[in-house]
Amino acid sequence: MLQACSENVLFMALSADSQPHHSTLADFISRMDEVIAPLFTHVLMVCDSLNLIGREMFAIDGCKMPSNAAKEWSGTHAELNRKKAKIDRSVERMLKAHQTGDQQDQPIEVTDRERAQIVKLEKVSAKIKKHLTTAPERYGQRGTPVKGNITDPESAKMKKSKGVIARLHRGLLRK
Repeated sequence: MLQACSENVLFMALSADSQPHHSTLADFISRMDEVIAPLFTHVLMVCDSLNLIGREMFAIDGCKMPSNAAKEWSGTHAELNRKKAKIDRSVERMLKAHQTGDQQDQPIEVTDRERAQIVKLEKVSAKIKKHLTTAPERYGQRGTPVKGNITDPESAKMKKSKGVIARLHRGLLRK
């Protein structure tokens, strides 16, 4: 962009024929992140709709970007079933502890915190169950099950020389 401000007529007009320092642009972007992020997303979507993104690799200048395809929400159907069963066992254990605590008159703060944890775990279990019943098992090229993601079922791993570094939405990758 800095080079464009000195070579491209449109950029020269927009920048009033000045060549801002890279730190000026970085400072502007960091202060305007709430405006820049949706704009950047829109630009990517327009580029993708025009087939301007190669879809073989997606890289951004090394900065980390938030993603809703978190690792803890990924797994094969078998792994997610085991995770759901483990969560359900935890809920059962906590409920039994509540029943025992109710009989022994435990302090109210402990039981309120535990009840909130039970509600949270039940929601997680329900989310996993919904995914398992609605999303079909995905298989790799070798016919073995591959990990899917509950929050972004269309995401895929991006491999690099040092291993898998991220999960990206498949719309940005070539199949």
